[in-house]
Amino acid sequence: MLHTPVRRGRPKGTGIDDNQRLAQLAELLRIRPDLRPTTAIRQMGYSDPSAIRRLRDKYKIFALGTRTSLKNLVVSANASNDPKLAQSGTLQTR
Repeated sequence: MLHTPVRRGRPKGTGIDDNQRLAQLAELLRIRPDLRPTTAIRQMGYSDPSAIRRLRDKYKIFALGTRTSLKNLVVSANASNDPKLAQSGTLQTR
C-alpha cells in the first residue's frame, strides 16, 4: 500500500526566478497602460507560448500582491493624515 498520494499531471512551478522580468513587465505596463499583459510580454521579445503563459500567470500574482501592499500603504497614510480619526482616538500612535 502506498503512503504518499500519486501525483498526476504537470508539476507545479519551474523554479525559474522571473522577478527581474516581472518588474520589467510592470514598468512597461505602467508606461503603456493600453497594452494587455500578453502583448507586453511579446513586445519584450518572448514568443514561446509556455514562457508567455508562465510570465502572464506570475504577473497576475505579482500585480495582485503589489496592489494590495500599495492599497494598505495609501489607507494607512490617509488615516494618519485624517484629523477626525486622530481626535476620536481610533488612530493608535506608535
